[in-house]
Amino acid sequence: MPRRRGVLLRVLLNPLVVVAVVVAVITAGWVLYTDGTGSVAQSRPGGNLFPAIDPSAEPTTSASGDPTAPEDGVGGWTVDHSGDSRASLALVDGQVSDTALQLDVTAYGSGDVTLTSPRVEVEPDTTYLFKAFTTSAADFTLLVRVHHADGRTTLEELPSAIERPGDAPFTVSDAFRGAETTTAVEYVFRLTSKAGLRVEGAYLEAAEDVLVPPAATTEPNLIPDPRFTDVRLTDAQVPGAEITGAEPAQPHAWTPYASGRLRAESGRSTDDDGSFLWTRITDYQDGEAKWQYEPVPVSVDRAFEFGATYRSEREVDVVAEFELADGGRSFLNLTTVQPAGEWTTISTRFQVPAGATTVMVTLVSHGDGTTGVRDYSLVDVTAPGPLRWDEPMVSITFDDGWQSVYDRALPLLDQHGFRSTQYVNPSSLETPNFMTGAEVRELHEAGHEIASHSYEHVDLTSIGADRLDEEMRRSKEVLTSAGLGTDDLAVPYGRSDPQVDWYATRYFGLVRGTDDGINTAQNLEPHNLKVFYVTDETTTAELNEALAATSRVNGWLILVYHQIATPDATGIEENTIASDRSPITSDVFAEQLQLIDDSGIEVQPVARAFDLLQTP
Repeated sequence: MPRRRGVLLRVLLNPLVVVAVVVAVITAGWVLYTDGTGSVAQSRPGGNLFPAIDPSAEPTTSASGDPTAPEDGVGGWTVDHSGDSRASLALVDGQVSDTALQLDVTAYGSGDVTLTSPRVEVEPDTTYLFKAFTTSAADFTLLVRVHHADGRTTLEELPSAIERPGDAPFTVSDAFRGAETTTAVEYVFRLTSKAGLRVEGAYLEAAEDVLVPPAATTEPNLIPDPRFTDVRLTDAQVPGAEITGAEPAQPHAWTPYASGRLRAESGRSTDDDGSFLWTRITDYQDGEAKWQYEPVPVSVDRAFEFGATYRSEREVDVVAEFELADGGRSFLNLTTVQPAGEWTTISTRFQVPAGATTVMVTLVSHGDGTTGVRDYSLVDVTAPGPLRWDEPMVSITFDDGWQSVYDRALPLLDQHGFRSTQYVNPSSLETPNFMTGAEVRELHEAGHEIASHSYEHVDLTSIGADRLDEEMRRSKEVLTSAGLGTDDLAVPYGRSDPQVDWYATRYFGLVRGTDDGINTAQNLEPHNLKVFYVTDETTTAELNEALAATSRVNGWLILVYHQIATPDATGIEENTIASDRSPITSDVFAEQLQLIDDSGIEVQPVARAFDLLQTP
């Protein structure tokens, strides 16, 4: 392997390196290496639709810490709760902005605690961006409350709402397009544990440089009687547990179900928004309770989107139950939703597994408490074209351009004839512990894909739009000028949002995303490719199962690695830009490559795999 030579000579001869660039190693996504040009993400001058918070304002939360009155809060931000909990709100010094809102849940038994932004009027046919820096020691949920022209309000859980907690601020975001039926929005942070949440630098602005997800398909709804209007009299008991109906009428297509050692009551009630079903569990020891309907016929590999609105004193599992052709059943937990004191709309997607003939998706309660459900929907969202690809595929990717990858991983890859994708930051090349330009070019000539990890390794969600555009453009230009043109990007730290997505689509055709999973013909999103992160906690069984699942569905598994240590776990850089993903040792990496080889799945770099999978 080529040895390093004088840094000055490499800098002068290497088009991948910009002279006089000072490289800083980032240890937290919100800490910005700006080189004098960067900026913290904030609204454009005069663009923030939220009212400014007066630093001298005093919170109005009651002394008991029980924020139940509408005026409780500060600066238009309000606190509310359900169940058995207490909370307080205060203004504190911020890390990103001058002041921050600090919500502390001082006691928690059940239900939820919410922090709600000021209400903002919105216009139709206008796109909006919401962003805030948050710090939390626990998971929380981000939601948007939509005020409709007919007077209704809906509270919708946002995709990927549970964010990674940490000691440093990280962003949460949303983008939407105003509609004729929408008059205003509020953003809601929901906590369901004894924890704290700090929110600062929040803004909502009209913005054209955001990628708004397409509207969800709502018809045809395959759920029978989703609004529970076709009722009949019944006093039926459900076998398997003690369960009674609180009202004599229940929907014709729906029945309560319970099993295990518990006492469950169920019923149908109405409010201003129509009918809903509820289940109340007491004396819980084990088992479950739910409302269920006649299973819906399905066929293998088709894709569906499930939606529902719920209210619950405890967390609830969203479970897909499949009847199989051989008479058996299989279960898939699609997601777990948190306790909610207000009716909350959720949605999730799934693909029908091999052997399944019917599906029933339900909200399942485990433990004492009351859960209400309404507005179920199940819509076929199968993509046009073939239901699945002709063969499975694996891509092996590395982030950051570490020297340890060149020294330790590449010889092992060569033993199997595998070609990888190397996502590099041009600003890091030719600096200590990272590859040289010559080594990167050598990899390219050997058939490895050299792709973009942006220009510098910063959290792209935490910087302003001008800097964000520069990160994308400059990375592409430098790689292209060095003969390493790429259409493939992986965002640093796996952090993206609707604004990052918009700028990414301007310069790149493929974007490796952050969602864990296997890409299939039905869920493929070229600008949000699913991944499997490999760390020192990844077991042989987990990787084997991922490979087996990839084979079963003819999917595309994208493995993500960072540094490769020596067998005695030395030779890596501590507190580095890869600190959020643990390195693995070269002997473990060798074992994993053998597993991949033994699977018989073809291995290709990301761009090449994508092209092959799109070829009829």
